[in-house]
Amino acid sequence: MMKRMRNLTGKDKRLHSALEFHSRLLKGLTITSEQVKTWRDRIKSILTESNGIADIYFVYTALPADEEKYDLELFWLNTPSTEAATMAEGTVRNAAATDARFESLKAGAVVHTSVLSSALRPFARNQLELRARTFQLETPRVNCMVGVGTRAKPRKDRIDHNVVESVLTAIENIVSSVSALTTYTREIEKFATRDPLTGLYNQVAFWDLLKYETERSKRQKYLFSLLTIDIDNFKTVNDTFGHDVGDTFLKHFSSILKSAVRRGDIPARDGGDKFSAILPVCDEEQAYMVAQRIIENLRKYSLTLPDGTGVKATASVGIAVYPNHAKDAQDLFLLADSMLHHAKSMGKDRLSFPSDEDNAEALRSIGEKNIMIMDAIGSKRIVPYFQPIIDMKTMRVDAYEVLTRIITPDRVVPAAEFIEAAEGMGAIGKIDYQLMELAFHKVKEKKYTGNLFLNLSPKVLMLTEFMPTLKKLLGDYGLDPAKMVFEITERDTVKNVKLIEKFIHDLKREGFRFAIDDFGAGYSSFQYIKTFHVDFLKVDGEFVRNMVEKGAMEKAIVTSIASLAGSLGIKTIAEFVESEEIMGEVKSVGLDYAQGYYIKRPSPDLD
Repeated sequence: MMKRMRNLTGKDKRLHSALEFHSRLLKGLTITSEQVKTWRDRIKSILTESNGIADIYFVYTALPADEEKYDLELFWLNTPSTEAATMAEGTVRNAAATDARFESLKAGAVVHTSVLSSALRPFARNQLELRARTFQLETPRVNCMVGVGTRAKPRKDRIDHNVVESVLTAIENIVSSVSALTTYTREIEKFATRDPLTGLYNQVAFWDLLKYETERSKRQKYLFSLLTIDIDNFKTVNDTFGHDVGDTFLKHFSSILKSAVRRGDIPARDGGDKFSAILPVCDEEQAYMVAQRIIENLRKYSLTLPDGTGVKATASVGIAVYPNHAKDAQDLFLLADSMLHHAKSMGKDRLSFPSDEDNAEALRSIGEKNIMIMDAIGSKRIVPYFQPIIDMKTMRVDAYEVLTRIITPDRVVPAAEFIEAAEGMGAIGKIDYQLMELAFHKVKEKKYTGNLFLNLSPKVLMLTEFMPTLKKLLGDYGLDPAKMVFEITERDTVKNVKLIEKFIHDLKREGFRFAIDDFGAGYSSFQYIKTFHVDFLKVDGEFVRNMVEKGAMEKAIVTSIASLAGSLGIKTIAEFVESEEIMGEVKSVGLDYAQGYYIKRPSPDLD
């Protein structure tokens, strides 16, 4: 055999090699499942084997990424220069654009893979010739393209032609097997995980994803939220207009849901008119805004029937946050679902958050501080302390700030030690309601008629029952809303500007007034003056105290705050007035009011 090979001419040797190459390709046309997994390696092998038989620079595949674009991969025998790779890529794209099956698609990701590390000899565009095939898989229908980039020759070379055709046939066979398997797999996964009516994740996929998100949240230590959603009175829609109209409405609602959640959130249909949404890296405030968007967008929507009839509906939403409200996926869902039923029982077309009663079991395992908070709420040991605020002109008490304290057998616990934990537990609403009731009782008992400053957590504002509860308390104790000043901490407003703006507007319309606490401590202080239309600024105590300790800069800042606030008709209050010297500085810079230990410490008495 070797002797006969030595006697062959160069052309005969190429022909013999080409026949052997063709024979090997034919043997490999049956693609096994293992070869499908390593199909790129198979293409590289074909490219290597063709080396020396035909002048092939590269082969390429153009496979669908989705319904709008295709991904392109070029396999090079040698490593091309950047210029050569760019030129070849552009040539292939142009060729695809002239193909009827690809002309409407956009090019997606592009990958260049080299078989050999040796550099490819430079070549010009006129030295490149493309040979391509486009084919279609029928079930499921998908278009694919494969091609070969060869060295252009002035005369037709039959051997080159046959080798290239063999390469194209082999690559088409590989790609068709891979594309079919990939597309079938994608369709099977979609069928298994998607609701056929809405295209949202189905209940089986939802539970898998909820468990996955719970574990990921636990590892990476972030919050995530769960929404459970129900279309109110949907049975009436089905009964009145028929199930076809009901199905159409559900499909439109799924679009409303998808547009309301953020990219990366996971909307799902649990069945019937019940839906869910997993919101990764999402706290209560963000979950509130998403839920509110869903509710408001559905309120605006109307499905118009052929006879002109409009079909409308509302939605109720339950919210729970991991790990604040539950320790595992099942408990989180049960709690969110309980909140959904609570929202419906409160009149529907609204959302509901957990309270301390709703998640007591989960909270009791968190720690001693949380147990202390729950016990204090249950035994009504949340008590108001009052700190006077004096008018700097008259030096008389003009108002009291109501401060939260927990009374234990050992000591009086200040708010700084438990407020953050209470917010995380979802218990802050109960604390604030209990505090206001006791403070109002004391005000009525002492016949106090001045202003009352109340610290208010933004989370309380989001509770549906906040306004009705507040109005009832004021009515029960005969108090004037104009005497109530709610304090919002500037640090809280950074995360909740739009949300807080809405609630401040609603409460001011009822006659309540507002103060920004810790003013000057954040980066957007002066923006908030414009945004919130507040009545008071409580200058951050560190600035006030440091007017004495550090000097000129702090005093200049406080002076500028006083001047700007005065020109806008906003009153200013100095915090942390702890000495006679600080009191003198407060008066010299023109602040309107002052409070602090020098004036009087907080006490349970309302003088």
